[in-house]
Amino acid sequence: MAGGNGINPPKPKSNHRLNREMRRIILTGAESSGKSYLTQHLGEVFKLPYVLEYARTYLEENGPEYDLEQLRKMSRLHLIYQQEKIPTSTPWGIFDTDLINYKIWAEEVFGHCPAEVSTGIEQEASHVYLLCKPDLPWEPDPLRENRHDLQRIYQCHLDEIIRLERPYEVVEGRGLERLANAEAALHRLLER
Repeated sequence: MAGGNGINPPKPKSNHRLNREMRRIILTGAESSGKSYLTQHLGEVFKLPYVLEYARTYLEENGPEYDLEQLRKMSRLHLIYQQEKIPTSTPWGIFDTDLINYKIWAEEVFGHCPAEVSTGIEQEASHVYLLCKPDLPWEPDPLRENRHDLQRIYQCHLDEIIRLERPYEVVEGRGLERLANAEAALHRLLER
């Protein structure tokens, strides 16, 4: 599919592991780092299907209070929601967060990650990442909890992506610069 910028996602190459398996482009990072906006923007520019963050939808419908069991439920529903929106038969898709977000969230709030989330992360081997730097002005939101800890949370995301040995690019900057950086970063991931 050609995007508005004339970029076509590459066809899978049988001799290139990443291109053959790459199906899920994940926007991840700390709160208020522009993930949702970039997910939609990149989906529209590259003419790729995209899915916004499920946890936000769940918490807006059910209230901002949650416990570990609800977080586990959200992680399960997150997978179902993403699969319904973009089936695995669709070769490319852009997603606002994945299970890494739930892992870090659980560790931050409850001190540990449920085994099913950790297992799920290991099964998301087709994921590649656009990691959003927390260099935007903080935008207050009743669902956000870590205003003063954004750099450490960003580092948690980076550490997990590196631990998993998954491809990633960092997105930074403000305004049009950030959009251009995100487009260039996605293009680099698609060309690998």
